[in-house]
Amino acid sequence: MKCALQDTPPLFAMRRHVRSGVATDSFSSSQGSRFKQGQVAILMASVLLLMQPMQAHAAGPIVLDMASQPLADALLQIGRQAQVEIAFSPGQVREKRAVALQGELTVEQALDTLLAPWGLAARAQGDQRYTIVTAPVAKGLSVLDPVRVHGQRVGERRYSREELDQRAAGNRDLSSLLADNPAVRQNEAAKTSANRGSLALEDISFYGASPFQNQFQIDGISSTNQIDPASRNLNLQVGNVPAYAQAYNLDTHMLESVTVLDSSIPVEYGRFTGGVVDAKVRDPKGDNSFRADFSYNSSGLTSQTVPEEQKKKFGAGEPGFTPAWTKRFSSAMLDVGITDSTAALINVSRRESSIDRTMRVLHEKAFIDVNTNSKDRVDNVFAKVHTRWSASTDSALTFKYADRREDLVDSGILANRVQWQHQQKAYGLGFDLNHDFGWGLGRVQLGYDQMNSYRNSDGTEYMVNMVFLPNGRPDYTYISGGFGQESTEQRNLTLKSRLEFKPFQTGAIEHTPYVGFELAHTKGEFVRHQDAYGGQKRHYSGGQASKVQTLNYYRAGEVGVSYTNASVYVSDRLSWQNLALTTGLRMDKDNYFGNTNLAPRTLLEWDVLGTGETRLSGGWSRYYGMDILGTAMRERKSQLHTLLVTGGKPVDRPSHTAYKLDGLRTPYDDEWALRLQQQLSSKVAAELAYVRRYGRQQVSLEGLAKTGYTYTNNGKSKTDAFTLSLMSTAPWTLGESLWTARVDVTYQHSKRNNKLADGYDGEAEAQEENIYYNGDLIRRGDRPVGDYNLPWRVSAGVTGRWARYGLQMNNRINWNSARMDVHYVGLSRNDGLEKYESGRVGSYWTWDMRLDWEPAMLKGLGLGLDVLNVLDKQAPVVVSTPTSVLNPNLYRTGRELWLRASYRY
Repeated sequence: MKCALQDTPPLFAMRRHVRSGVATDSFSSSQGSRFKQGQVAILMASVLLLMQPMQAHAAGPIVLDMASQPLADALLQIGRQAQVEIAFSPGQVREKRAVALQGELTVEQALDTLLAPWGLAARAQGDQRYTIVTAPVAKGLSVLDPVRVHGQRVGERRYSREELDQRAAGNRDLSSLLADNPAVRQNEAAKTSANRGSLALEDISFYGASPFQNQFQIDGISSTNQIDPASRNLNLQVGNVPAYAQAYNLDTHMLESVTVLDSSIPVEYGRFTGGVVDAKVRDPKGDNSFRADFSYNSSGLTSQTVPEEQKKKFGAGEPGFTPAWTKRFSSAMLDVGITDSTAALINVSRRESSIDRTMRVLHEKAFIDVNTNSKDRVDNVFAKVHTRWSASTDSALTFKYADRREDLVDSGILANRVQWQHQQKAYGLGFDLNHDFGWGLGRVQLGYDQMNSYRNSDGTEYMVNMVFLPNGRPDYTYISGGFGQESTEQRNLTLKSRLEFKPFQTGAIEHTPYVGFELAHTKGEFVRHQDAYGGQKRHYSGGQASKVQTLNYYRAGEVGVSYTNASVYVSDRLSWQNLALTTGLRMDKDNYFGNTNLAPRTLLEWDVLGTGETRLSGGWSRYYGMDILGTAMRERKSQLHTLLVTGGKPVDRPSHTAYKLDGLRTPYDDEWALRLQQQLSSKVAAELAYVRRYGRQQVSLEGLAKTGYTYTNNGKSKTDAFTLSLMSTAPWTLGESLWTARVDVTYQHSKRNNKLADGYDGEAEAQEENIYYNGDLIRRGDRPVGDYNLPWRVSAGVTGRWARYGLQMNNRINWNSARMDVHYVGLSRNDGLEKYESGRVGSYWTWDMRLDWEPAMLKGLGLGLDVLNVLDKQAPVVVSTPTSVLNPNLYRTGRELWLRASYRY
């Protein structure tokens, strides 16, 4: 095939060779792209071809193998492959996505397939040029044989910008987005209405794996907290700094896409046992545009049910409770073209929840309640500069920043002006360089990330004060002060490189190999910024001096751990006729624990009929997790404590709690995965998947404070999961509207000997021990799992779009099955065995709806309404412990309204 471009103008591209409005020849770096050998010469000679006009001729059919991608990128690929110019304005393709295509077809057929769903058409301007225009009438998608439409690669789910815009977003965080992902389970106890005003993230578990062993990334660079991601204690306690596995609290409104890999995960991804979540920051388009968005919600627009025994804590707004709040989310985005080859994007957002909390204040021996306007605020700032250096080289420089601050107060009966703040702050720089060598595509990434968590309080002396009368009798008691500032700080330096070779033949077998390496240096620290004290003091009348009964000294200082993890990997996809076998091997080695881990991964794919419409795949993979640095710092952190006074007498006794890590190995998961993918029609595809996970060498804690603790690898788990998915691969037409839909039916069953919510403080239980469960004597290993347990879930989403009227509507319905919650109720009087009882949590439905309207008479303005839980079903999510009122019924949040507005220029 010869290039037919004549007098091609200068081109502008973001990661690809495309000027705003013109798509032409260059190599695409999209994941999953495959190129035929006949194109290699074209790609290697692209620069010369652009400089040397050639004789035009009519374009014949082309063979396409395109994944679903932004519409602009899809037009680029067609223009490049067919050697034609495709002119369009940025506004025509902004936030639009193209369906996946595979097959042989003409340029006209390919363009019609991609453009028709959006009410667009291609107008020929000569043999080798097309202009994108608005179609007179929005046409339904016409898919012609032998075009074959497929979704993402095996084990991958990609949430595009369009899908993110279609969903009712709530707090606009990753946890909310992934809540109905078929592979994901969340802790049902975290979904209560008692703390809906909070902007805290919820943990997610993939296929029964630890929710603290997922790999979160931003543009391919790790953004995962490795110090203490399971710390969830919100109370004011010395040494306690709450944190989250997601070190960056991301606003999903600022993302281009979110890619989730849950099974058959390629070897380029490592240091996880659960799943991979890669958030891609929006790319600049260089179209000199501006956009602003605003969202509003409040407790007055939200239904809540709180159990009677928690109403006092709820009304006071104690940690974990938010009785009344107002949420205001605002964001602004500026996209500018700097030169023909460089564009920049700046995106800022603030999500703020103003919460009413009650602080106790001591006034003349009596406590009064004072209302405070506390804030829970998340700021995000992202800036990206994209440059096309040549036809074969481009780069991106990204700045990222996320800062969450939550104000809390102690509303206990003895607290006097006790308040503090939790903060999770992360910022970093990322550099991404891509180069087409002609024989392969190279990528180099550099990353610097600082990810910190703080607990700040004004005072540095947290004291229980007992006031006595002149006759020596107690008068009143109050608690005051704080522990100053403490923090956990993690610094990451990352270097990654990947080299993907273009396909080549050895006999009848086609190879598509790639190799790569990753170096990640991580430093973790616990820092106490000031000396702090805690204890008990007695105050006497009549001029008698106060007396310290107990005094603990918490010395200012820092303890830290640093290590380097080196990874190398190699993979090759061998294709022969209708079969493809992907084999890969990843090796990770760290210089702290000294573990060397080999993770082989395989995937066999069979195109049953050779048409791409029926595909079977199966594979086995091993995933090694990451080392949690908090486990290595605990013993040294305990040495910052000295007991100075006890019982009113000086003792000056240094504290030391031993934590043994000797021989601790890296946890891993072994996975078997099977899939059947079937194209049911030109617009509907189905997938049936089975995944089995074995969790091995899971980290657990054993021992007592007096004798010391030992971290072991005694934890283990097993999970079986089935998923049936039906999805639109192209919109269908109903009158003047276009519709897409997706339905997921999923079942998961897990067995494990530890509690996921306990993180690395939980003890692994002996599975062979006998216990009583609902009065019956059983093995402990046969007891049902309690947390992160939801057997069945059905999720269905339907989106309709009326382009003529600027209307779009999305409805999402979720059905969550009944499940058994398990409680410990004591020891048997007869034989001393532990007793457990179950409580049934019933099934429930939720229906979320989003409406968007862009009025034609007010260009650029958008109005929207989100209604979460339309039917106001406030079902219980946790049942009461049979022998205690300490764990009362907790209820889901009821109907929740969000008002939205946007302006785009």
